[in-house]
Amino acid sequence: MKRVIEKVPVPLAGVTLGLTALGNLLASLSPILRWGCGTAAALLFFLLLAKLILFPEKIKNDFSNPIISSVSATFFMTLMQLSTYTCAFFPTASLFLWYAAVAGHCALILWFSWTYLRRFRLSDVYPTYFITYVGIVVASVTSASFDRTALGYGIFWFGFLAYLAMLVLVTVRCRRLPMADSAKPLFCIYTAPMSLCLAGYLTTATAPSLAFALILEVAAQILYIIVLTQLPKLLRLPFFPSYAAFTFPFVITAIALQKFLTLLSASGFVVPSILSLLLAGETIVACVMVGYALLRYLHFLFGSLPPFRQTASVPSSLPNS
Repeated sequence: MKRVIEKVPVPLAGVTLGLTALGNLLASLSPILRWGCGTAAALLFFLLLAKLILFPEKIKNDFSNPIISSVSATFFMTLMQLSTYTCAFFPTASLFLWYAAVAGHCALILWFSWTYLRRFRLSDVYPTYFITYVGIVVASVTSASFDRTALGYGIFWFGFLAYLAMLVLVTVRCRRLPMADSAKPLFCIYTAPMSLCLAGYLTTATAPSLAFALILEVAAQILYIIVLTQLPKLLRLPFFPSYAAFTFPFVITAIALQKFLTLLSASGFVVPSILSLLLAGETIVACVMVGYALLRYLHFLFGSLPPFRQTASVPSSLPNS
């Protein structure tokens, strides 16, 4: 078991995040599905904690890589999501966990900015930057569980403005510089930030603007379609820990659409059946992608794949083209 724990890559936190979010997406269909996803996420999360306790030096070394450093924000995002599973049973402890996760994410933003933006290199920029700077909007999405929507609303605006800045930066990098195969699945992250911001906005705004929400939703769907066009090519790649990018981005896109349709209905509009079908389709895609990434990760950890350093090394930087 210790050998398995040693192989656990930090991006596994992205899979746990996808599972917890998927559970919340499926909650309206079945509590069993929600708790099944939450339990699976918790078990995988314990593997990450074990890696942190037993092999702290390996974790420390991973943080010299801008991809791993930025992906590590999914650790705190998962904690925010998990706290919503336990808040009904342990409200005080869950609120403390939520605050700790938000504070940890804020600390990571400060550390990451000091470490990587202070000595900025375009080759160090990846779509994972969205996770660090925009991922904290998960606090907005989960804030209603703790009656902290005012704080969540402020966090939404920080994440949204950060997203607008990062969208330009990340897009310039992706267009100008080549991407190693091990980093190519990260392109799927493009579909997440806009949808996450929309979900955060609709969760925390006291009187959400339908026009503003519509703009965000249309933009989110355009980005989703762009990612879908690249998905067949990305799925042909061998396994890399960056497969974690196949999880949460697809889930949060469906969650955002779900929340938008709720707003549409509450505003007095009849939701077109085609949009309901679209939500069903995106939910199915989210389930399939999370399930696929989870199976590939389990095979990597418990199957016959070689250790992480041999199959999924991710360069800290890429050469200029």
